[in-house]
Amino acid sequence: MNADEKRKVQDTLLRSADAVIREMRAQADGGQLDNLSRCADKIQELTRIKEFPNQRAQEVQRSVKFILRDAYARRVGDLMAELNRRLHNGDEDARKDLLGKVRQHISLAVQFGADEEFRSSVDRHLQVIELTTDGGIDKQAKAEAMRRTELRDTASRAPGGKERRRAIRYADPVLTIELDGEKYTTLNWSTRGLLLDNFTLPLRLGTDVRITLSCEEVPGGGRTWARVIRRVRERHELALEFPDISTVVLGLMHEMKLAGIRPDPC
Repeated sequence: MNADEKRKVQDTLLRSADAVIREMRAQADGGQLDNLSRCADKIQELTRIKEFPNQRAQEVQRSVKFILRDAYARRVGDLMAELNRRLHNGDEDARKDLLGKVRQHISLAVQFGADEEFRSSVDRHLQVIELTTDGGIDKQAKAEAMRRTELRDTASRAPGGKERRRAIRYADPVLTIELDGEKYTTLNWSTRGLLLDNFTLPLRLGTDVRITLSCEEVPGGGRTWARVIRRVRERHELALEFPDISTVVLGLMHEMKLAGIRPDPC
């Protein structure tokens, strides 16, 4: 095979890999995860072909890993929301099945790069759910859940241990939030919510909104639901709360960690 023929083969392989990556992203964005493993296997086959450029093979494999990690982490969030909703409506039959699915997808997310903060954050919620009786959380279960949280949730303490929050807030790096076609920036953020600056849209308290999160300094991000919980009109600030720990924010934090960026608490 001469140089020209080799270049043509490489171009064909790269176009095929790009097509599979686009398919994976579309499936992940649409929540269609059944074929992701098949697509990942196809990428493995393509990158093992000796004509596939080595440097591009590493880039493609990193992209696949990111897509799989983000997709499975988002599925964990969706399953947790469904589990909470079903239990709130008294559907105890859903508990065992959904708990099993949550743990399965936690393992998959961790397998493809989700860090310990992601696992421990979701585990804390699962502990409370598993301690919940048909009639609600009794006093003993509440005490046990609080004890475990005290032991494990070091991230919920503000610097110096002077103040406790459900999740530590960060001021930097700034996140970008897209809502109704407009972009806003955060004054602070956490895995449980956001405080937006320069916000002028007329949203009422209790309104559920669909937002897109991103950070200019790292790749990743995604869409999620949040609820309006506070508005300070004179300062044009808007506080949003996630229904559960945000897997999108956890994904961004993981990318920050890979990039050597340490979020600055406030």
